[in-house]
Amino acid sequence: MRRLGMAAALAAALLALAGCGSAGAQTAAPKQAEPKDEAAEFGANLAGLLNNGKSKRLFDLWTGSDDLETEPLADAVMPDAKAKGIEWKYAKGSFGPEEGSVTLKWTAAGKHSSKEFKTRLVDGKWRLEDDPLIHMPVCAPFSVDGTDAPVVGVLGEQGPCYDYSNGGMPKEGQILLLVPGEHSVSVDALKGVVEQPYRAMAYPADAVEIDFSRKPGVREGGVNLVPDKPKLASGYADAVKAAFLAVDDSSCTESARCINGETRDQRDNLFDGITVTPTDDIMRPTLGGTYQHWEDGGYRTYDVSGLKFTLYVDAQGVSVKSYDDGE
Repeated sequence: MRRLGMAAALAAALLALAGCGSAGAQTAAPKQAEPKDEAAEFGANLAGLLNNGKSKRLFDLWTGSDDLETEPLADAVMPDAKAKGIEWKYAKGSFGPEEGSVTLKWTAAGKHSSKEFKTRLVDGKWRLEDDPLIHMPVCAPFSVDGTDAPVVGVLGEQGPCYDYSNGGMPKEGQILLLVPGEHSVSVDALKGVVEQPYRAMAYPADAVEIDFSRKPGVREGGVNLVPDKPKLASGYADAVKAAFLAVDDSSCTESARCINGETRDQRDNLFDGITVTPTDDIMRPTLGGTYQHWEDGGYRTYDVSGLKFTLYVDAQGVSVKSYDDGE
């Protein structure tokens, strides 16, 4: 009986040890992998592409790159180059069965915000519904970071340029697609007017304009790609005077020499006698001298200090509109 008792006790001990070993094995087993967060993975990859300036891959990620109408824009995509002055980070995202979105945070000097990117599942791969690159249709010869803008043909109803003398019909023109960040810009029409290339920050936006009468930065969905303090070139004064000499102020809509929509004997003001002196403000040169104004069958001379005019400095060059009535 004693031997049987000892055997039973030994068996129980072995069973207990076996149970402990089993529990230990269960504890050491690897945990089951958590489901992959596709939105977070896609968003982090998108942020990396933007930070590293992978223009070509960003363009291909856009569903519109497969569209026959917008496919020609591939020729306008800037070469890959690391984005400067801006940093992107994934913030949040959510993918459904076929559609979703990711939101990235971006930070630049003195500015920060976020941008949402809508996504769609196409042939098993997530892609962007909108182009992540900034479209820069200057519609005149220009270059960015040493890359000359190509002339792209008509893209259906989407430009790239528009003929406003013909009801805003789309037409071909120069355009570049660039990654947000700091860029070096040169515009042919402004040679000799401002020192070029100049550096400017392309904040995230849909499109770009070049208008020196407005402050740089984002405005109404677009970004004004001009420097904060443009440096005037040696030909600035001559360009402004040439713009005055080219003024056609014979239209009733632009001239004070109109009465109830009807004009008198209209002739352009003559600006041969004016002088232009640059100031610290590109839009406000100092004018001196005199100009001639037609009235009562002949020209009369007036001091230019009484002249009312608007100066434009943009991607098309320098132009002036005169509103003076000679008084």
